[in-house]
Amino acid sequence: MKKIISSLITLTIILNLGCDNDDTTSASDFDVKLMFSDLTYNNILPTIANFVTEANALQTAASNYSSTTTVANLEILRQQWKLTAIVYEKTYTYNIGSAKDQFVHNSIYNWPTVPRSVEYFITENNTIDEALMLTISPQVKSLAALEYLLFADDLVTTNAAFLASEKRRDYLRLSSTYVTSRANLLFSIWDSSGENYASTFLENSGSGISSSLNLYYNGLYNTIDVTKTTKVGKPAGLEKSDVVNPELAQAFYSNTSLAIIEANIKSVELAYFGSTNTLGLDDYVGSISKNATLNTTIQAKFTEIYNAIDAIPVPLDEAVISNHTEVEILHTKLNELQVLFAVDVQSILSIIITTTDTDGD
Repeated sequence: MKKIISSLITLTIILNLGCDNDDTTSASDFDVKLMFSDLTYNNILPTIANFVTEANALQTAASNYSSTTTVANLEILRQQWKLTAIVYEKTYTYNIGSAKDQFVHNSIYNWPTVPRSVEYFITENNTIDEALMLTISPQVKSLAALEYLLFADDLVTTNAAFLASEKRRDYLRLSSTYVTSRANLLFSIWDSSGENYASTFLENSGSGISSSLNLYYNGLYNTIDVTKTTKVGKPAGLEKSDVVNPELAQAFYSNTSLAIIEANIKSVELAYFGSTNTLGLDDYVGSISKNATLNTTIQAKFTEIYNAIDAIPVPLDEAVISNHTEVEILHTKLNELQVLFAVDVQSILSIIITTTDTDGD
């Protein structure tokens, strides 16, 4: 299917280059810069700021638990991890431009983690401190590593392990501090108090491959592709291999996979339709197509995806075995959404879809 999509994209680009596009002038009155201003200040910056808030709350919860190691505090920390991970996933659609160039998102949630590496650093080193953490790969100290530490065993067993090991508590605390530092970096890249990429993004007009329109659209499309291919298809044996592997599910230990998938798709929906009373890509598409047919189809497809998620009665890592048909339906609906963006919307906006985070897998 991926080859078919690529062929359709290539054909569309050729047709766009070889023919006059009579719709180009139909959108001449549409204010693209205002649209991106709406999306930046009403969607992107608030979403990232919300992640910073939750990352700080995670750090506080980890610090509290490290000093007062009780089952009750561990449960609070577990719930805060879930909330932080879900809120983070809503920022992933905006993994574009400077943040992407600096690999910030890879350092925040690089999964799956490597449990043996986490355990090695905890058990084989005399001191767990900031100097040691600087030498450790993000994959074993980011959100994925924290999930392993917090959820790999049941609540009582996990609490006992932390009680028995000060180094384990230190690793937990410093890993949460690292996640907060990455969240703050992500925000500073976009915010006017830091790198102010928001201003660069708004001034980057045009229609070329490096334009804001193309970058933004590719961030949106990449989220759909990663969600369909990596988060649903691979654990369920629906992408290149028919081998079912539950451990490939994101947030495998915490059973948060479906909530994260829903967050990803909601972020795409927001990225496309915008907030209430603000401009979005849907408005731009409508200004060119002169009708609401495609936008209505896309909105219906989002609803179908949410219904497919709700129809899976158990965590995804269980469902790929016990409810494979329901998971396959979700995968199909995600693929249908991807085709709409890879072909229909792409054609109207004359977008060039570049590589995604699943290329080469």
